Order: sequence, then structure tokens, then C-alpha cells
Amino acid sequence: MAKALYGREGYYTTPRSIIGPRGDFTTTPKLTKLLAQKIAAWIESAWERQDLKLPVIELGPGDGTLARDIRSSLGFFSRQKLNYHFVEISPHLVKQQQEKNKGSWHATLSDALEVTRGEALIISNEFFDAFPVRVFNHSLQELYLGQKKEEIWQTCQDLPNSSLFKKLPIRFEVAESIYQWFLSDLSKLTKGEILTIDYGGDSKEIYHRRPLGTLRAYAHHMRLLPPDAYQNPGKQDLTFDVHFPDLINWGNKIGLETGSLITQAEFLGTDDLKGAGGAFKVLHQKMCAPKTS
Repeated sequence: MAKALYGREGYYTTPRSIIGPRGDFTTTPKLTKLLAQKIAAWIESAWERQDLKLPVIELGPGDGTLARDIRSSLGFFSRQKLNYHFVEISPHLVKQQQEKNKGSWHATLSDALEVTRGEALIISNEFFDAFPVRVFNHSLQELYLGQKKEEIWQTCQDLPNSSLFKKLPIRFEVAESIYQWFLSDLSKLTKGEILTIDYGGDSKEIYHRRPLGTLRAYAHHMRLLPPDAYQNPGKQDLTFDVHFPDLINWGNKIGLETGSLITQAEFLGTDDLKGAGGAFKVLHQKMCAPKTS
């Protein structure tokens, strides 16, 4: 999955139209400026809470539309003090972002936090749903693919860190790569807050809706389920529903505390609970102040 998305000929690392009418999917920032306006308001309130205008780091900024609209939604004086950083590994997406924005670009969050000295407000929209996952079933077998991309289940002894193993859905995904990223990159945050927007929820919500798992592909605005999702690697998006209890637990391990977890509809102030507004969640986490002896 990592190779299909981020390898030399990966979906996100080769030039193609992936977002919008000519792409494979559309994101909220392409449909409305309301999300950018609400994030801009969140940034200003976070600056007040921190009593400091911390740099802003956006993870996986897409084509740069969200960043552009966030800047334009800020007040005049706030725009003058906005120090914006982009974390992007795709060369062609960087070019699109630079056409719309000014700021600093980095390949990893670690690089960005080194420049900001570990202090930042970190925002992301549909970032974590593109991390590689491991797939398990209720018998604690792990999914592998054969040479013909057929599914092969093998008993697994090396179980990753996830509260999903307490529930054991019929078939489920664990984003161990996100946990490792928390330990390697996000742990370098020493002061600041994090706003994560993505689709998903808790175990009951996710796997009641999709009992056979959430891993799927998108191509030309069509959803492809396994085994079709395994075909044409590098030419279609691969994604899954984010298990937010894991993000919270993994955050706790590196010193983050949860401020709130609400639906996107609540964050935007709309009543779209049955659509994307209910399927998307907004997680607010804060870096705890270091203990003094």
C-alpha cells in the first residue's frame, strides 16, 4: 500500500489529476470555503490560548486550496503574522500549492518542526486516511496478497498497538504506520495544538457501517472494494476509515491531551449529520505542558 501510494510510480508521487472534477475524488475545501473559514477562526483562538502566534503547519495540503482560503479568511493583521509551513512529499502537488500560496515547504513533519523549534499549530484534512494499514480478521489472522493479488490469510503473532483488538470486528484495519509516525515525527512537537479532520469514528460506528472492512480505492469518482481495490496499483487512490480512539491513545503516549472530538457538521455549524458532516470527525489535541520538578 505504501509503494502503491508513495513509491516511485505511486499514486501521489506521479503527475496526475487526483482532486476535483477531473480527478478521482473531491475534498471539502474544493466545494466550500466554510471549512477554511472555521479553521482560520480556530487558528486565531489557538493563538489566544497559547498567548503566542505559533507557526501553522499543514499536513498533506493537496493542491493548496485550503491553505489559500485559510489565509484569506484571517483578519488583516493576523495574515501579516501568519508563518505557514507545508508538509508534502509529492513534487507535482508542491508546484500546485506554490502557485496558490507563499510559505515554507518540507518533506516531513520532523523537518518542519525543526525549523519551528518544535512549536506549531498542526492542521490536516484527509491526511491520515492515506497511511498504509495492516488488515486483520476476528481470528487474529493478517491479510496478505498473492502474486495474482488474491487474498491470503496468515496467523499473526506480532499484533500492533490498537484498541481494536479488544473488540475484534469481523475484518478491520490497523494503521500501525500512523503510530510509528506519532513516535518519530509528531513526538517532536513541544508546544502547540493539533486539528485533525478525517472520515472515520470509533469501532462501532466504522464497522457497523462496513462489517467487512473499510479499505477501498477510488478511481474517476468510483468506489472500488476488494478485490478490485488491489488492481492497478499507483493508478487509483487507496484509503480507509480512521479509528479515532487509536489517534487519541497514541497521542496520549507522546504527551498529547484531547481537547474535543466532534463531527465536521458540529465544527462547521451545519446540520449535515447524515452526510459527510457526520462521517467526518474533527479531533483537537494539545501538547501537555512539561512537568516541572
